[in-house]
Amino acid sequence: MAISRKQAIARGEKAIERPKGEMAVTLYHGKVGVTVKYKGRVVARTLDSRPGRMVAPYVAQALGVEFPEPGGSVKAVVSSGVMFRVLSICTLDLRNEWATPMLEYLLQEAQAMRGFKSALTE
Repeated sequence: MAISRKQAIARGEKAIERPKGEMAVTLYHGKVGVTVKYKGRVVARTLDSRPGRMVAPYVAQALGVEFPEPGGSVKAVVSSGVMFRVLSICTLDLRNEWATPMLEYLLQEAQAMRGFKSALTE
């Protein structure tokens, strides 16, 4: 049985409760929408509806990967901070005027976080 968007977001929030420097996630573009998996479990989902199709490419952009063709998937390794932004983007309804500035802000933050290298790892 498929997991709902609400359940997926709840599972995603649980996955990022404890900060992680690296989370290996998979972005899959299926028939019913876009799914983000972590450790084989769905942690974020956008449906194949108008709002879901509008936000799906931005999920890939936040993860720093190319949006896959239908039936395809891509892998990314991101921090829990980036995953927080991905979860936030998945909940946006871009039909609302307030959502666009929020989306831009979340994408900028995700990009900055992906490019950040700790002083300990240099």
